[in-house]
Amino acid sequence: MLNLPIPTIKKREVDTQRNLLATESGLHPVIAQILASRPFDDNYSPSKLLSMSLKDLDAPNGLADLKKAIDRVILAFQRNEVIGIETDHDCDGQTSHAVIYEAFINYFSYPKEKIRSYIGHRLKEGYGLSKALVDRILEDSPKPSLIITADNGSSDEVSIARLKENGIDVIVTDHHEIPVDGIPKSAVAVLNPTRPDCQYPDRFVAGCMVAWLFMAALRQALIEHKVLPHIPKLGELLDFVAVGTIADCVSIAKSKNNRIVVMRGMQLIQQAKRACWKAVLPLLSAPLRSEDLGFKIGPLLNSDGRLSCAFGSVSFLLAEDIVEAKKWIEHLQIQNASRKEIQERITQLGLEQALLQYSKGKSSLSILLNEGHAGVHGISASRIKDAFGRPTIIFCPKAENPDLLTGSARSVPGLHLREALQAVKERCPDIIEKFGGHEGAAGLTIYKSGFEIFSAHFEEAVGATLSHAQLGPVLWTDGALDSQFLSCDFIEGLMNQLEPFGREFEPPQFEAQAIVTTLQFMGEKKNHARLGLSIEDVWVNGVWFFCRDSAEDISPIAIGDEVQVVYVPKVEVFRGNKRLVCMINYCQKI
Repeated sequence: MLNLPIPTIKKREVDTQRNLLATESGLHPVIAQILASRPFDDNYSPSKLLSMSLKDLDAPNGLADLKKAIDRVILAFQRNEVIGIETDHDCDGQTSHAVIYEAFINYFSYPKEKIRSYIGHRLKEGYGLSKALVDRILEDSPKPSLIITADNGSSDEVSIARLKENGIDVIVTDHHEIPVDGIPKSAVAVLNPTRPDCQYPDRFVAGCMVAWLFMAALRQALIEHKVLPHIPKLGELLDFVAVGTIADCVSIAKSKNNRIVVMRGMQLIQQAKRACWKAVLPLLSAPLRSEDLGFKIGPLLNSDGRLSCAFGSVSFLLAEDIVEAKKWIEHLQIQNASRKEIQERITQLGLEQALLQYSKGKSSLSILLNEGHAGVHGISASRIKDAFGRPTIIFCPKAENPDLLTGSARSVPGLHLREALQAVKERCPDIIEKFGGHEGAAGLTIYKSGFEIFSAHFEEAVGATLSHAQLGPVLWTDGALDSQFLSCDFIEGLMNQLEPFGREFEPPQFEAQAIVTTLQFMGEKKNHARLGLSIEDVWVNGVWFFCRDSAEDISPIAIGDEVQVVYVPKVEVFRGNKRLVCMINYCQKI
């Protein structure tokens, strides 16, 4: 078992003024404290944050280039052009694809035979509008005269220019940060809230939300221009947006729009009007939780893009009946099982390299796995980043060109990842072939011969931004929860009122001192534990996943031990009976 660094437990800082406002508005003191320790927009009262509806969404008309994009699509309608939809291969891109396709076919009544779908194969064609994907588009028949991208395109000027030279216009819809040399100038329009000249007030929405905003504005324009007499509103497509938003880990605290669309989308999924949701609901919690989107639906969809071409996931989302949806579910479950096996191997190999670099005092972790798998590197990089509290990049040779390395990067608070990579690019411009991303995550391609030089410059960029005190794994908690609140009724009400959870608004996590009253290992490898805990004389059930590697390892705790625990409380329902369970993220003998 690897001796990973022990995380530091820190209590979240509570904003005194916001806590007072929340309490005075009638919110329970525990809820008030949680809201006052998350980075919510101060323009909204705490009680308002928990009761927003669709009418509170920001209108899309602040998006730069919106009129240009709408005018070009209306022209395509009038000419009956072939229109291509090109999106990223991850869950955000897949759900974006479903939003645009559904809008065109089922809302705007555009002929199916006039729509072409493109998603780059992650392993064979790479990210975004790659040269290989452009080659495929140019060889397609019928060839589109207009391409609408989603969740990519902002860094693809070279490819967009090539398409333009071949008579294909491109409208970019994206949420990744604009490169330093500006928006792709060859595009007809670039809809991206991170543009410096964009007036849309929310920079934190996912790519699928940008695609939905464009479709919503296009709907209104089609009606005003009398292209179509009546088009239903597009609120029913927010189920796709909810999944993509949670899966892409955009902020659920800083963006009111993200909270609204996730809440509405979860309601739509629960209603199961689509065949895909009918097929997947038996695999989820009842009632549905945001963690189902992030840890069940998201990974299921992402597995196809990580290991294959991602069209299985899009086909599942757009399935016309339950039989087709179940067929795709079976395919995705097989893919996801393979993904988990590969990921476990990659993470283990990555942890071993990371531990060596950590022991040398490095502030960043640049890991090269010659037998890696680019499709799962992002997940493994995230796990290693959490374990060491350091920005992490995992590289492996590019499938089609072993002289290149493809990398997935994940950051920690305090380091803007894309800006750090830009600084490295400026110091060694001949090593980085391509990169893109945002504050917390990025993808890049570098020349294999320059790996050591890149690693040194990345270490320099991280060291210039983060102090040693900012490094290291941290478990953030909401402090201790009074034992009187350790009941099903209170915890269920707490979670229901605070949903949805996601990045920067994680579920409440508490710390406590407890006595271990029972202990039973479970799972095929006996590496998980079910235990009883006595917290201030209140007995609760606990589940501790991955508390050891295998049955051969010594148990980290024993019955009768006094321990410090960090846990997330949740209510489980089994055969109609509710039970409080503490999901343990840290347990250490005192």
